[in-house]
Amino acid sequence: METSSSALHQRVYTPLNALAAHAEHLQAQSLSDLLENDDTAQQRAASLAYTLGSLHIDFSKQRLTQQTLSLLVEWAYSCGLEAKRQALFAGAEVNSSEKRPALHMAARWPAKKLPPEGMEAAAKFCQQQRTKMASLVQRVHQGEWFGATGQAITDIVHIGVGGSDLGPKLVSESLADCPSRVKVGVHYVSTMDGSQLLPLMETLNPATTLLVLASKSFTTADTQFNARTALLWLSDALEVEEATIRRYQLLGVSAKPDKMTEFGIPEAHQLEFKEWIGGRFSLWSPIGVSIAMQLGLEQFDALLDGAHAMDQHFMATPLKDNLPVLVGLVGAWNCQFLNIPTHVVLPYDGRLKSLAAYLQQLEMESNGKSVGLDGRSINHATCPILWGDVGPNAQHAFYQLLHQGGHTVSADFIAIAGGSSFPSAQIYTALKEQGALTLANCLAQAQLFALGDDAIPPSLRGYMAQGYRGNQPNSAILLKTLDAWSLGALLALYEHKVFVQSVLWNINPFDQPGVELGKQLASSLYQTLVGQPAQHDNVEDPSTAQLLRKVNEWR
Repeated sequence: METSSSALHQRVYTPLNALAAHAEHLQAQSLSDLLENDDTAQQRAASLAYTLGSLHIDFSKQRLTQQTLSLLVEWAYSCGLEAKRQALFAGAEVNSSEKRPALHMAARWPAKKLPPEGMEAAAKFCQQQRTKMASLVQRVHQGEWFGATGQAITDIVHIGVGGSDLGPKLVSESLADCPSRVKVGVHYVSTMDGSQLLPLMETLNPATTLLVLASKSFTTADTQFNARTALLWLSDALEVEEATIRRYQLLGVSAKPDKMTEFGIPEAHQLEFKEWIGGRFSLWSPIGVSIAMQLGLEQFDALLDGAHAMDQHFMATPLKDNLPVLVGLVGAWNCQFLNIPTHVVLPYDGRLKSLAAYLQQLEMESNGKSVGLDGRSINHATCPILWGDVGPNAQHAFYQLLHQGGHTVSADFIAIAGGSSFPSAQIYTALKEQGALTLANCLAQAQLFALGDDAIPPSLRGYMAQGYRGNQPNSAILLKTLDAWSLGALLALYEHKVFVQSVLWNINPFDQPGVELGKQLASSLYQTLVGQPAQHDNVEDPSTAQLLRKVNEWR
Protein backbone atom coordinates (compact mmCIF):
# COMPACT_ATOMS: atom_id res chain seq x y z
CA MET A 1 0.00 0.00 0.00
CA GLU A 2 1.44 3.38 -1.00
CA THR A 3 1.99 5.87 1.81
CA SER A 4 0.71 9.40 1.14
CA SER A 5 3.26 12.21 1.25
CA SER A 6 1.25 14.05 3.94
CA ALA A 7 1.21 11.03 6.24
CA LEU A 8 4.94 10.54 5.67
CA HIS A 9 5.56 14.20 6.47
CA GLN A 10 3.66 13.90 9.74
CA ARG A 11 5.96 11.08 10.83
CA VAL A 12 9.18 13.00 10.11
CA TYR A 13 10.85 13.68 13.42
CA THR A 14 11.97 17.21 14.20
CA PRO A 15 12.54 18.83 17.60
CA LEU A 16 9.68 21.24 16.89
CA ASN A 17 7.26 18.41 16.06
CA ALA A 18 8.38 16.53 19.16
CA LEU A 19 7.89 19.61 21.34
CA ALA A 20 4.43 20.26 19.90
CA ALA A 21 3.37 16.68 20.62
CA HIS A 22 4.90 16.82 24.09
CA ALA A 23 3.09 20.10 24.85
CA GLU A 24 -0.21 18.51 23.86
CA HIS A 25 0.50 15.62 26.22
CA LEU A 26 1.47 17.93 29.10
CA GLN A 27 -1.67 20.04 28.75
CA ALA A 28 -3.53 17.28 30.59
CA GLN A 29 -1.06 17.40 33.49
CA SER A 30 -1.35 20.31 35.92
CA LEU A 31 1.30 21.87 38.11
CA SER A 32 -0.51 20.35 41.07
CA ASP A 33 0.26 16.93 39.60
CA LEU A 34 3.90 17.84 38.99
CA LEU A 35 4.31 19.28 42.50
CA GLU A 36 2.52 16.52 44.41
CA ASN A 37 4.51 15.91 47.61
CA ASP A 38 6.11 12.55 46.85
CA ASP A 39 9.61 11.27 46.04
CA THR A 40 9.20 11.73 42.29
CA ALA A 41 8.09 15.36 42.66
CA GLN A 42 10.92 16.07 45.10
CA GLN A 43 13.47 14.63 42.69
CA ARG A 44 11.97 16.66 39.86
CA ALA A 45 12.13 19.87 41.91
CA ALA A 46 15.76 19.26 42.90
CA SER A 47 16.73 18.67 39.26
CA LEU A 48 15.20 21.99 38.18
CA ALA A 49 17.13 24.27 40.57
CA TYR A 50 20.42 25.93 39.57
CA THR A 51 22.90 28.20 41.36
CA LEU A 52 25.61 30.49 39.97
CA GLY A 53 27.47 32.47 42.63
CA SER A 54 24.92 34.53 44.54
CA LEU A 55 22.13 33.89 42.00
CA HIS A 56 19.73 30.94 42.25
CA ILE A 57 17.00 29.97 39.77
CA ASP A 58 14.22 27.45 40.42
CA PHE A 59 12.17 26.20 37.44
CA SER A 60 10.20 23.60 39.41
CA LYS A 61 6.96 25.63 39.17
CA GLN A 62 7.16 25.62 35.38
CA ARG A 63 4.87 23.32 33.43
CA LEU A 64 7.65 21.04 32.27
CA THR A 65 9.59 17.89 33.08
CA GLN A 66 13.14 16.70 32.49
CA GLN A 67 11.89 15.28 29.20
CA THR A 68 10.67 18.77 28.25
CA LEU A 69 14.08 20.24 28.99
CA SER A 70 15.79 17.49 26.98
CA LEU A 71 13.58 18.26 23.98
CA LEU A 72 14.14 22.00 24.38
CA VAL A 73 17.92 21.56 24.54
CA GLU A 74 17.76 19.34 21.44
CA TRP A 75 15.87 22.17 19.70
CA ALA A 76 18.62 24.62 20.69
CA TYR A 77 21.29 22.33 19.23
CA SER A 78 19.30 21.93 16.01
CA CYS A 79 19.18 25.75 15.67
CA GLY A 80 22.99 25.95 15.85
CA LEU A 81 23.00 27.82 19.15
CA GLU A 82 26.56 26.79 20.05
CA ALA A 83 28.03 28.09 16.79
CA LYS A 84 25.97 31.27 16.91
CA ARG A 85 27.00 31.89 20.52
CA GLN A 86 30.62 31.59 19.46
CA ALA A 87 30.02 33.97 16.55
CA LEU A 88 28.47 36.51 18.91
CA PHE A 89 31.55 36.65 21.14
CA ALA A 90 33.93 36.54 18.16
CA GLY A 91 32.56 39.78 16.73
CA ALA A 92 30.78 38.25 13.75
CA GLU A 93 28.16 40.32 11.92
CA VAL A 94 25.23 39.00 13.98
CA ASN A 95 23.24 42.21 13.44
CA SER A 96 22.66 41.40 9.77
CA SER A 97 20.29 44.27 8.90
CA GLU A 98 22.73 46.91 10.16
CA LYS A 99 25.78 44.89 9.08
CA ARG A 100 27.63 45.00 12.39
CA PRO A 101 28.51 42.80 15.36
CA ALA A 102 26.90 43.05 18.80
CA LEU A 103 29.74 43.35 21.29
CA HIS A 104 28.25 44.86 24.44
CA MET A 105 30.12 42.10 26.32
CA ALA A 106 33.38 43.87 25.40
CA ALA A 107 32.34 46.83 27.57
CA ARG A 108 32.56 44.63 30.67
CA TRP A 109 35.58 42.55 29.68
CA PRO A 110 38.32 42.80 32.36
CA ALA A 111 41.42 44.73 31.34
CA LYS A 112 43.84 42.01 32.44
CA LYS A 113 42.00 39.13 30.78
CA LEU A 114 42.55 38.03 27.19
CA PRO A 115 39.30 38.46 25.21
CA PRO A 116 38.09 35.90 22.65
CA GLU A 117 39.59 36.05 19.19
CA GLY A 118 37.64 38.68 17.26
CA MET A 119 36.82 40.77 20.33
CA GLU A 120 40.33 42.11 20.97
CA ALA A 121 39.97 45.52 19.31
CA ALA A 122 36.52 46.10 20.80
CA ALA A 123 37.69 45.23 24.32
CA LYS A 124 40.73 47.49 23.96
CA PHE A 125 38.59 50.43 22.86
CA CYS A 126 36.13 49.88 25.72
CA GLN A 127 38.95 49.75 28.25
CA GLN A 128 40.36 53.04 26.93
CA GLN A 129 36.99 54.70 27.34
CA ARG A 130 36.59 53.18 30.81
CA THR A 131 39.93 54.73 31.80
CA LYS A 132 38.82 58.11 30.49
CA MET A 133 35.49 57.76 32.29
CA ALA A 134 37.28 56.90 35.55
CA SER A 135 39.33 60.10 35.38
CA LEU A 136 36.21 62.21 34.84
CA VAL A 137 34.42 60.48 37.72
CA GLN A 138 37.39 61.03 40.03
CA ARG A 139 37.45 64.74 39.15
CA VAL A 140 33.86 65.05 40.37
CA HIS A 141 34.42 62.94 43.50
CA GLN A 142 37.52 64.92 44.44
CA GLY A 143 35.70 68.25 44.03
CA GLU A 144 37.90 69.20 41.08
CA TRP A 145 35.25 69.57 38.36
CA PHE A 146 34.17 73.19 38.43
CA GLY A 147 31.15 74.72 36.74
CA ALA A 148 31.05 77.91 34.69
CA THR A 149 31.15 80.10 37.82
CA GLY A 150 33.95 78.17 39.54
CA GLN A 151 31.91 76.07 41.98
CA ALA A 152 32.46 72.32 42.35
CA ILE A 153 29.88 69.94 40.88
CA THR A 154 27.51 68.31 43.43
CA ASP A 155 24.66 67.00 41.26
CA ILE A 156 24.25 65.22 37.94
CA VAL A 157 21.23 65.48 35.66
CA HIS A 158 21.34 62.46 33.34
CA ILE A 159 19.37 63.22 30.16
CA GLY A 160 18.56 60.23 27.96
CA VAL A 161 15.74 58.00 26.82
CA GLY A 162 15.24 54.28 26.20
CA GLY A 163 18.50 52.39 26.58
CA SER A 164 20.32 55.58 27.53
CA ASP A 165 18.01 55.97 30.53
CA LEU A 166 16.34 52.74 31.64
CA GLY A 167 19.49 50.75 32.47
CA PRO A 168 21.41 53.43 34.39
CA LYS A 169 18.24 54.49 36.21
CA LEU A 170 17.46 50.91 37.25
CA VAL A 171 20.98 50.38 38.62
CA SER A 172 21.00 53.73 40.42
CA GLU A 173 17.69 52.97 42.12
CA SER A 174 18.69 49.42 42.99
CA LEU A 175 22.06 50.15 44.59
CA ALA A 176 21.64 53.60 46.17
CA ASP A 177 19.90 52.20 49.29
CA CYS A 178 22.88 52.99 51.55
CA PRO A 179 23.34 56.80 51.85
CA SER A 180 27.02 56.47 52.78
CA ARG A 181 27.64 54.90 49.34
CA VAL A 182 26.28 57.87 47.38
CA LYS A 183 29.04 60.14 46.13
CA VAL A 184 26.99 62.60 44.06
CA GLY A 185 23.27 63.21 43.62
CA VAL A 186 22.07 61.85 40.27
CA HIS A 187 18.69 62.68 38.71
CA TYR A 188 17.24 61.05 35.58
CA VAL A 189 15.28 62.91 32.91
CA SER A 190 13.71 61.08 29.97
CA THR A 191 10.16 62.24 29.24
CA MET A 192 9.88 64.61 26.29
CA ASP A 193 7.23 66.77 27.99
CA GLY A 194 9.72 68.31 30.43
CA SER A 195 7.75 67.22 33.50
CA GLN A 196 10.78 65.48 35.06
CA LEU A 197 13.08 68.40 34.36
CA LEU A 198 10.95 71.16 35.83
CA PRO A 199 11.18 70.09 39.52
CA LEU A 200 14.96 69.77 39.18
CA MET A 201 15.20 73.29 37.80
CA GLU A 202 13.33 74.49 40.91
CA THR A 203 15.46 72.60 43.46
CA LEU A 204 19.02 72.08 42.19
CA ASN A 205 21.78 74.67 42.35
CA PRO A 206 22.52 75.58 38.71
CA ALA A 207 26.10 76.53 39.59
CA THR A 208 26.91 73.00 40.81
CA THR A 209 24.89 70.90 38.34
CA LEU A 210 26.50 68.88 35.56
CA LEU A 211 24.38 67.73 32.63
CA VAL A 212 25.10 64.28 31.20
CA LEU A 213 23.68 64.12 27.69
CA ALA A 214 23.46 60.40 26.83
CA SER A 215 22.35 59.52 23.31
CA LYS A 216 23.76 56.91 20.96
CA SER A 217 22.76 58.79 17.81
CA PHE A 218 22.88 62.26 19.39
CA THR A 219 19.80 63.12 17.35
CA THR A 220 16.95 61.69 19.48
CA ALA A 221 14.33 64.43 19.69
CA ASP A 222 13.29 63.67 23.28
CA THR A 223 16.87 64.04 24.55
CA GLN A 224 17.70 67.07 22.40
CA PHE A 225 14.69 69.04 23.61
CA ASN A 226 15.38 68.24 27.27
CA ALA A 227 19.04 69.20 26.82
CA ARG A 228 18.18 72.53 25.20
CA THR A 229 15.78 73.40 28.00
CA ALA A 230 18.31 72.41 30.67
CA LEU A 231 21.07 74.44 29.01
CA LEU A 232 18.75 77.43 28.79
CA TRP A 233 18.00 77.07 32.52
CA LEU A 234 21.68 77.02 33.49
CA SER A 235 22.51 79.91 31.18
CA ASP A 236 19.66 82.12 32.43
CA ALA A 237 20.18 81.28 36.09
CA LEU A 238 23.94 81.85 36.03
CA GLU A 239 23.83 84.73 33.53
CA VAL A 240 26.48 82.97 31.47
CA GLU A 241 26.49 82.39 27.72
CA GLU A 242 25.20 78.98 26.72
CA ALA A 243 28.43 78.19 24.87
CA THR A 244 30.29 78.55 28.17
CA ILE A 245 27.84 76.24 29.92
CA ARG A 246 28.47 73.61 27.23
CA ARG A 247 32.21 73.83 27.84
CA TYR A 248 32.05 73.51 31.61
CA GLN A 249 28.80 71.84 32.64
CA LEU A 250 27.98 69.35 29.89
CA LEU A 251 29.29 65.79 29.51
CA GLY A 252 28.38 63.93 26.34
CA VAL A 253 28.08 60.17 25.84
CA SER A 254 27.43 58.97 22.30
CA ALA A 255 28.54 56.84 19.36
CA LYS A 256 28.80 60.09 17.35
CA PRO A 257 31.79 62.17 18.57
CA ASP A 258 31.48 64.53 15.60
CA LYS A 259 27.95 65.46 16.65
CA MET A 260 29.08 66.03 20.26
CA THR A 261 31.78 68.39 19.01
CA GLU A 262 29.27 70.18 16.78
CA PHE A 263 27.04 70.57 19.85
CA GLY A 264 29.83 72.43 21.64
CA ILE A 265 31.09 69.72 24.00
CA PRO A 266 34.89 69.73 24.37
CA GLU A 267 36.65 66.48 23.39
CA ALA A 268 37.86 66.13 27.00
CA HIS A 269 34.22 65.91 28.12
CA GLN A 270 33.17 63.35 25.52
CA LEU A 271 32.77 59.63 26.20
CA GLU A 272 32.28 57.33 23.24
CA PHE A 273 30.90 53.89 22.56
CA LYS A 274 30.68 52.22 19.18
CA GLU A 275 27.73 51.33 16.99
CA TRP A 276 28.25 47.66 17.85
CA ILE A 277 26.80 48.32 21.31
CA GLY A 278 23.03 48.58 21.02
CA GLY A 279 21.24 51.19 23.10
CA ARG A 280 19.33 48.68 25.23
CA PHE A 281 22.61 46.80 25.89
CA SER A 282 24.65 49.90 26.69
CA LEU A 283 24.56 50.48 30.46
CA TRP A 284 27.96 48.73 30.77
CA SER A 285 29.52 51.31 28.43
CA PRO A 286 30.14 55.01 29.26
CA ILE A 287 26.33 55.34 29.19
CA GLY A 288 26.72 54.12 32.79
CA VAL A 289 28.89 57.10 33.78
CA SER A 290 26.13 58.49 36.00
CA ILE A 291 26.08 55.21 37.96
CA ALA A 292 29.81 55.59 38.59
CA MET A 293 29.33 59.27 39.50
CA GLN A 294 26.63 58.37 42.02
CA LEU A 295 27.96 55.16 43.54
CA GLY A 296 31.68 55.18 42.82
CA LEU A 297 33.95 53.30 40.45
CA GLU A 298 34.24 50.32 42.79
CA GLN A 299 30.50 49.68 42.62
CA PHE A 300 30.42 50.18 38.84
CA ASP A 301 33.32 47.74 38.41
CA ALA A 302 31.51 45.17 40.58
CA LEU A 303 28.45 45.55 38.34
CA LEU A 304 30.62 44.79 35.30
CA ASP A 305 32.25 41.85 37.10
CA GLY A 306 28.87 40.25 37.79
CA ALA A 307 27.83 40.66 34.17
CA HIS A 308 31.16 39.26 32.97
CA ALA A 309 30.76 36.21 35.22
CA MET A 310 27.46 35.53 33.46
CA ASP A 311 29.19 36.03 30.09
CA GLN A 312 31.78 33.41 31.06
CA HIS A 313 29.09 31.01 32.21
CA PHE A 314 27.10 31.52 29.01
CA MET A 315 30.18 31.00 26.82
CA ALA A 316 31.57 27.89 28.49
CA THR A 317 28.72 25.92 30.10
CA PRO A 318 27.02 23.05 28.24
CA LEU A 319 23.54 23.99 27.06
CA LYS A 320 21.73 21.65 29.44
CA ASP A 321 23.21 23.44 32.49
CA ASN A 322 23.50 26.93 31.02
CA LEU A 323 21.32 29.44 32.89
CA PRO A 324 20.69 31.94 30.05
CA VAL A 325 19.99 29.03 27.70
CA LEU A 326 17.54 27.45 30.14
CA VAL A 327 15.77 30.74 30.89
CA GLY A 328 15.45 31.38 27.16
CA LEU A 329 14.21 27.86 26.42
CA VAL A 330 11.64 27.92 29.21
CA GLY A 331 10.37 31.31 28.03
CA ALA A 332 10.08 30.06 24.45
CA TRP A 333 8.28 26.92 25.68
CA ASN A 334 5.67 29.03 27.47
CA CYS A 335 5.20 31.48 24.62
CA GLN A 336 5.34 29.22 21.56
CA PHE A 337 4.18 25.81 22.76
CA LEU A 338 1.90 26.54 25.74
CA ASN A 339 0.58 29.65 23.92
CA ILE A 340 0.86 31.94 26.96
CA PRO A 341 0.71 35.49 25.57
CA THR A 342 2.00 37.55 28.50
CA HIS A 343 4.85 37.32 30.98
CA VAL A 344 4.80 39.23 34.27
CA VAL A 345 7.95 40.27 36.17
CA LEU A 346 7.38 40.51 39.93
CA PRO A 347 10.37 41.70 41.97
CA TYR A 348 9.75 41.51 45.72
CA ASP A 349 12.02 44.44 46.51
CA GLY A 350 11.12 48.09 46.03
CA ARG A 351 14.63 48.90 44.82
CA LEU A 352 13.87 46.90 41.66
CA LYS A 353 10.81 49.00 40.81
CA SER A 354 12.15 49.82 37.33
CA LEU A 355 13.15 46.25 36.42
CA ALA A 356 9.95 45.48 34.49
CA ALA A 357 10.30 48.67 32.40
CA TYR A 358 13.95 47.83 31.66
CA LEU A 359 13.08 44.28 30.59
CA GLN A 360 10.15 45.48 28.49
CA GLN A 361 12.55 47.34 26.24
CA LEU A 362 15.25 44.67 26.35
CA GLU A 363 12.93 41.82 25.36
CA MET A 364 10.10 43.34 23.34
CA GLU A 365 12.23 45.76 21.31
CA SER A 366 14.72 42.97 20.61
CA ASN A 367 12.48 40.02 19.78
CA GLY A 368 9.13 41.59 18.90
CA LYS A 369 9.50 40.60 15.25
CA SER A 370 7.31 38.69 12.78
CA VAL A 371 9.82 38.24 9.93
CA GLY A 372 12.76 35.88 10.21
CA LEU A 373 16.34 36.29 9.05
CA ASP A 374 15.37 34.36 5.91
CA GLY A 375 12.74 36.98 5.06
CA ARG A 376 9.84 34.64 5.76
CA SER A 377 6.88 35.42 7.99
CA ILE A 378 6.85 33.69 11.38
CA ASN A 379 3.55 32.01 12.21
CA HIS A 380 3.80 32.24 16.01
CA ALA A 381 4.52 34.89 18.64
CA THR A 382 8.25 35.53 19.07
CA CYS A 383 8.01 37.33 22.38
CA PRO A 384 5.33 37.55 25.05
CA ILE A 385 3.93 40.88 26.15
CA LEU A 386 6.07 41.67 29.16
CA TRP A 387 4.80 43.71 32.10
CA GLY A 388 4.95 43.82 35.88
CA ASP A 389 5.36 45.76 39.10
CA VAL A 390 6.91 45.44 42.53
CA GLY A 391 5.30 42.29 43.96
CA PRO A 392 3.80 43.68 47.21
CA ASN A 393 2.15 46.51 45.24
CA ALA A 394 0.96 44.11 42.55
CA GLN A 395 -0.75 41.94 45.17
CA HIS A 396 -3.11 44.85 45.86
CA ALA A 397 -3.62 45.67 42.20
CA PHE A 398 -3.82 42.91 39.58
CA TYR A 399 -3.29 39.63 41.48
CA GLN A 400 -7.06 39.24 41.83
CA LEU A 401 -7.35 38.88 38.06
CA LEU A 402 -4.32 36.59 37.85
CA HIS A 403 -5.61 34.27 40.57
CA GLN A 404 -9.30 34.14 39.73
CA GLY A 405 -9.66 35.71 36.28
CA GLY A 406 -9.53 33.97 32.94
CA HIS A 407 -6.05 34.97 31.73
CA THR A 408 -3.06 32.65 31.71
CA VAL A 409 0.32 34.24 32.36
CA SER A 410 3.85 33.09 33.02
CA ALA A 411 5.89 34.88 35.67
CA ASP A 412 9.31 35.57 37.15
CA PHE A 413 9.25 36.02 40.92
CA ILE A 414 12.45 37.78 42.00
CA ALA A 415 13.42 37.94 45.67
CA ILE A 416 16.38 38.98 47.81
CA ALA A 417 17.37 36.57 50.57
CA GLY A 418 19.44 39.04 52.62
CA GLY A 419 18.70 42.63 53.57
CA SER A 420 20.82 45.74 54.05
CA SER A 421 22.74 46.44 57.23
CA PHE A 422 21.69 49.36 59.43
CA PRO A 423 23.62 50.97 62.29
CA SER A 424 20.70 50.86 64.73
CA ALA A 425 20.11 47.34 66.11
CA GLN A 426 16.40 47.98 66.66
CA ILE A 427 15.85 49.28 63.14
CA TYR A 428 17.91 46.41 61.72
CA THR A 429 15.66 43.92 63.54
CA ALA A 430 12.53 45.66 62.26
CA LEU A 431 13.86 45.68 58.69
CA LYS A 432 14.85 42.03 58.98
CA GLU A 433 11.29 41.16 59.99
CA GLN A 434 9.94 43.17 57.05
CA GLY A 435 12.32 41.27 54.79
CA ALA A 436 11.02 37.96 56.12
CA LEU A 437 7.44 39.08 55.52
CA THR A 438 8.32 40.09 51.96
CA LEU A 439 9.97 36.73 51.26
CA ALA A 440 6.99 34.88 52.74
CA ASN A 441 4.62 36.77 50.45
CA CYS A 442 6.79 36.05 47.41
CA LEU A 443 6.95 32.31 48.12
CA ALA A 444 3.25 32.13 48.98
CA GLN A 445 2.16 33.91 45.81
CA ALA A 446 4.42 31.77 43.60
CA GLN A 447 2.92 28.67 45.21
CA LEU A 448 -0.62 29.98 44.71
CA PHE A 449 0.11 30.82 41.06
CA ALA A 450 1.15 27.21 40.54
CA LEU A 451 -1.28 25.22 42.72
CA GLY A 452 -4.42 27.36 42.82
CA ASP A 453 -7.08 25.87 45.11
CA ASP A 454 -4.72 23.00 45.93
CA ALA A 455 -2.57 25.49 47.87
CA ILE A 456 -5.36 25.91 50.45
CA PRO A 457 -4.31 23.87 53.52
CA PRO A 458 -6.85 21.43 55.00
CA SER A 459 -7.34 23.62 58.07
CA LEU A 460 -8.60 26.50 55.89
CA ARG A 461 -10.79 24.54 53.48
CA GLY A 462 -14.37 25.52 53.93
CA TYR A 463 -13.32 28.92 55.28
CA MET A 464 -11.57 30.29 52.16
CA ALA A 465 -13.14 31.27 48.87
CA GLN A 466 -12.44 28.78 46.09
CA GLY A 467 -11.75 29.51 42.44
CA TYR A 468 -7.98 30.05 42.47
CA ARG A 469 -7.22 28.84 38.96
CA GLY A 470 -3.55 27.92 39.47
CA ASN A 471 -1.48 26.21 36.78
CA GLN A 472 0.27 29.53 36.08
CA PRO A 473 3.92 28.61 35.36
CA ASN A 474 6.54 30.67 37.14
CA SER A 475 10.25 30.76 37.90
CA ALA A 476 11.78 31.90 41.17
CA ILE A 477 14.98 33.94 40.90
CA LEU A 478 16.68 34.41 44.25
CA LEU A 479 19.60 36.78 44.91
CA LYS A 480 21.66 36.31 48.05
CA THR A 481 21.86 40.11 48.39
CA LEU A 482 21.01 42.98 46.10
CA ASP A 483 24.56 44.12 45.45
CA ALA A 484 26.34 45.31 42.32
CA TRP A 485 27.75 41.89 41.36
CA SER A 486 24.39 40.11 41.68
CA LEU A 487 22.55 42.82 39.76
CA GLY A 488 25.13 42.72 36.96
CA ALA A 489 24.78 38.95 36.72
CA LEU A 490 20.97 39.17 36.69
CA LEU A 491 20.82 41.76 33.90
CA ALA A 492 23.38 39.89 31.79
CA LEU A 493 21.31 36.73 32.29
CA TYR A 494 18.33 38.47 30.70
CA GLU A 495 20.49 39.90 27.88
CA HIS A 496 21.71 36.44 26.91
CA LYS A 497 18.19 35.05 27.27
CA VAL A 498 17.16 37.47 24.51
CA PHE A 499 19.96 36.23 22.25
CA VAL A 500 19.10 32.56 22.89
CA GLN A 501 15.47 33.13 21.97
CA SER A 502 16.43 35.07 18.84
CA VAL A 503 18.38 32.01 17.67
CA LEU A 504 15.44 29.73 18.38
CA TRP A 505 13.12 32.00 16.42
CA ASN A 506 15.65 32.89 13.68
CA ILE A 507 15.32 36.66 14.11
CA ASN A 508 17.70 39.59 14.57
CA PRO A 509 17.46 40.85 18.18
CA PHE A 510 19.81 43.79 17.63
CA ASP A 511 17.74 46.06 15.37
CA GLN A 512 14.43 47.84 15.94
CA PRO A 513 12.96 49.01 12.62
CA GLY A 514 9.46 49.02 14.09
CA VAL A 515 10.11 52.15 16.15
CA GLU A 516 11.23 54.38 13.28
CA LEU A 517 8.01 55.17 11.42
CA GLY A 518 6.29 56.50 14.56
CA LYS A 519 9.19 58.93 15.06
CA GLN A 520 8.88 60.15 11.47
CA LEU A 521 5.12 60.68 11.78
CA ALA A 522 5.61 62.53 15.08
CA SER A 523 8.19 64.83 13.48
CA SER A 524 5.77 65.86 10.75
CA LEU A 525 2.89 66.33 13.19
CA TYR A 526 5.12 68.41 15.48
CA GLN A 527 5.91 70.75 12.60
CA THR A 528 2.19 71.02 11.89
CA LEU A 529 1.46 71.86 15.55
CA VAL A 530 4.07 74.64 15.74
CA GLY A 531 3.11 76.11 12.37
CA GLN A 532 6.16 75.01 10.40
CA PRO A 533 6.12 73.46 6.92
CA ALA A 534 6.16 69.67 7.36
CA GLN A 535 9.10 67.82 5.79
CA HIS A 536 6.81 64.93 4.91
CA ASP A 537 3.13 64.83 4.04
CA ASN A 538 0.90 63.45 6.76
CA VAL A 539 -1.60 60.75 5.87
CA GLU A 540 -4.97 62.33 6.47
CA ASP A 541 -7.51 60.50 8.62
CA PRO A 542 -10.58 62.09 10.25
CA SER A 543 -9.71 60.95 13.78
CA THR A 544 -6.25 62.54 13.83
CA ALA A 545 -7.55 65.64 12.04
CA GLN A 546 -10.23 66.29 14.66
CA LEU A 547 -7.74 65.74 17.49
CA LEU A 548 -5.38 68.27 15.91
CA ARG A 549 -8.24 70.78 15.70
CA LYS A 550 -9.08 70.26 19.39
CA VAL A 551 -5.42 70.56 20.44
CA ASN A 552 -5.03 73.80 18.49
CA GLU A 553 -8.28 75.11 19.96
CA TRP A 554 -7.05 74.46 23.51
CA ARG A 555 -3.47 75.60 22.91
